[in-house]
Parts: sequence; structure tokens; C-alpha cells
Amino acid sequence: MKFKYVPLSTLAVAVLACSNTVQAQNSMTFYGTIDAGVLNLSSTSASPAGYVPSAADGGKFSGFKDGGIGGSNLGIKGERNMGNGNKAYVQLQGNINTKDGVTGGATSTGASANFNQMALLGLSGYAGDIKLGRQVSPMYFAMASTDARGARYFGSTLTTLVGMNSASGTWIANNNAMFGTVYNDNSVVYTLPRMAKTSISFQHAFGNTNGSSSANTQDAVTAVYVDGGLRVSGLYYNGKGNGLANATTLTGSAAAAAKFGFSSTANTNRLTSIGVLYTTGPWTMSAATFEGKNSAGAKLPVGSTNMGATALGLGYKLAADLNLSGGYYTLKDKLNVGNKASQTAISLDYTLFKDTTAYIQVANTSNTGANMNLSPIFGSIPAANKNNSATMIGARYTF
Repeated sequence: MKFKYVPLSTLAVAVLACSNTVQAQNSMTFYGTIDAGVLNLSSTSASPAGYVPSAADGGKFSGFKDGGIGGSNLGIKGERNMGNGNKAYVQLQGNINTKDGVTGGATSTGASANFNQMALLGLSGYAGDIKLGRQVSPMYFAMASTDARGARYFGSTLTTLVGMNSASGTWIANNNAMFGTVYNDNSVVYTLPRMAKTSISFQHAFGNTNGSSSANTQDAVTAVYVDGGLRVSGLYYNGKGNGLANATTLTGSAAAAAKFGFSSTANTNRLTSIGVLYTTGPWTMSAATFEGKNSAGAKLPVGSTNMGATALGLGYKLAADLNLSGGYYTLKDKLNVGNKASQTAISLDYTLFKDTTAYIQVANTSNTGANMNLSPIFGSIPAANKNNSATMIGARYTF
């Protein structure tokens, strides 16, 4: 992931400018999360191309790591109550790396932005909720809702999805992924008014490509059913043009990438998933299945166009302030027979205060195959076709 340096003075001016508008709105909130710790990883990738699998081993890693439960971020949210249950709101949110204070990250095109997670305008009322701008796909929220580990950065459905995308052999982690994308530019998300116990959302991300209304577009439909301790989620995600930018970078030209089937209109991204979560007393259990398909068959030599995954989670609340959770995750390459990965992860979270959590987490991963580099933690990439283990001790503060 690429970051762009922004002087502290620039951020201060931005915050002050927003503060001056507080009187013109019903509410304005400055919020954030700082999450950091010490990570030990037994294997790291020596590849310079992000998540593109490489057997070159860069050796062990022991050092500072931002994001054990989730990445650190800063955000601003403003809301105006228009009466009769209607409101308008804006939200700007971006990463901050506690390692060096660098802010922001990559957008879907690979450009760097301060508000790389969210930059949106929303309207909400009796007719539902609509959000416009760069935002998190409802796919992620559906996936996280039925994960006993909450799609955290360390051993979860999120790292499973990252492993699937990495196994495509084309994802550099700086733009739209091959099997489901968490963040989308040019996005419109509409959530229907809640129907009984079910929430349904639709997303369309425009490709903004001259001459074609379908090129580089992304679409998603999600449904989440909640009844007491039971949750059921379903998602469908489909994208066109995914992998073209990365394939162009990796092959040296768009013409070379086209020979492997990549284009702005090729249907290269499809993800479907069903998940279930059940909570009873101190216990929380979850299970989910995922299938990723590249219908266009676009593929570089090392990679896959069809991946399957399973995720099993279990949580137990030892006390009001102490939670133990674990998960078991598997990947299966349906194109390259025999290529697979599995991972076991366990975390102990201790709530020091309502806004502060200390944690310790461990994971072990088995990778078999040249395109398998499933990682225990987001943002740290192990060598492909090699087992690895990880431990992390850290703390998370939210304000």
C-alpha cells in the first residue's frame, strides 16, 4: 500500500476549517482509531509487487506493526437533521500509519488520497439510505456481520478474502481486487428501509470510462437477516476490468495484458458468499463459504480464476471485559489442483476501558502451491508455498 506524506499543518487547517462549519450543521464529529503493536512473522515475501505470490523469502520479521484488530484511521462526520426522520450527512475517513505518521492510502486507480477509506455524501430517511462517493462496499459489512472475529486484520474472513485475491496472481493491493473489492471509487450504495428482520443493500460503482458505460464498473447486492442471536448474510459481487491495471504493470503494457485476456470490459471479478452467526450466552459461533470466479478467464501464468474458501469462527466471553475468539480458514484453488492453504488463529482481547482494548493473538498458516501466500495478518505478506506463523501483542484505542 502506498502512502502520501501530508504536513501536520495541512491536516490542522483542514480540521479547523471543518470546526468553523459546526454552527452551520446539527453535529460535527472528529473521530478515530489508533491500533498498533509488535508483530513476529516467521516468513516474509521478497516480492516488490505487493500481494503477487513469490517463493522468494525475505526472512523473518519482528517489529512494529500498525493494525492488529484493524487499521488506524482518522475521520470527520457531519450530520444535519432535516426533520420527519430525514437527515443528510457527510463522512471523510482515511488511514494513518502509526509507524511513521503517514496518512492516507491508495484509491481504486492506484492514486494516493488522504481520505482513502471514505469520502461520501449520504441521505437517510423513511425511503431508505443512499450514499455517494468513495466508500466501503456493503459486501464487507455483510461478510463481517457473520464472522465471530468481526473480519479483523488478524485471522478472519477479511484475511481469507485477501488470500483469495492474492492467489489470483494479479493483485498488487493498490486498486480493485480480483475476487471482491472492499473499497470502491465513484460508488452509489442504496439500502432499502428495513423489512421485518432483513436489511438489503445495492451498490453500483461507475467506471467513469469514456465510450463505455460498463467498463471498469463494480456491482454488489447484499442481504443480512437478524433475529435475536441469529444472523444470516448473503452477498453477490461482480466487477469488470479488475486486474487490467495490475496486469499492465506486471507485463509491461496494456497490449501484453490483453493477450492474457485482460480488458476494461472483461468480467474478471465475481464473489458469492453465504454466512451464518449464532450467539447464545457467552458463546458466538460462525460459518461462511466463499466462491470467487473470473468469468473472463483472464490470468497471468501464476494465478487462478476460480477460488473457494471456508471460514469457521468461535468466540467465548470469559468475563465482561475478556473475550477469547478463534477461527479456522481454508482456501482451495479450483483451477490448479492441489494448491491450497489453511490457517488457525486465536485472539485474547482485554477491555481495559470502554474505548481501550489490549490484545494478544497467534496464528499458524499452511500454504501449498506457487500462488498460495495466505497471510495471518493484513498488510504483511509471507513467501508463497511456505508455512508461516505469527504472534502480535498490541492495543487499540478508539475516540
